[in-house]
Amino acid sequence: MAAIATELAQYQMYIGGKWTDAVSGETFESDNPFTAQPWALIPRAGAHDVDRAVQAAHRAFTEGEWPRLSPTQRGALLRKLGDLLTAHAPHLGEVEVRDNGKLLAEMAAQTAYLPQ
Repeated sequence: MAAIATELAQYQMYIGGKWTDAVSGETFESDNPFTAQPWALIPRAGAHDVDRAVQAAHRAFTEGEWPRLSPTQRGALLRKLGDLLTAHAPHLGEVEVRDNGKLLAEMAAQTAYLPQ
């Protein structure tokens, strides 16, 4: 019988250009539906975390570099984002398989459509 991994992946939120934990420091375990075992710790975001994220997004949209870019430059950045999603699609699919129990083949097909 194979040993079950006991180390959980730890995730953070990306807010204001930085990886961060929940302000409360609280997390919750995400269980793999296939094994019924926890596989990751996820920050338990609260209202303050949501407010931080919304404020950071608003600042980026109104005060950051984004509003000073031309439509062509913005389009180039969005295409680059699509390329990055394509490059990381296998990993994103594997994470979703662990998190929601879908078949890897199904997630591979779905992640192939991410950048479109």
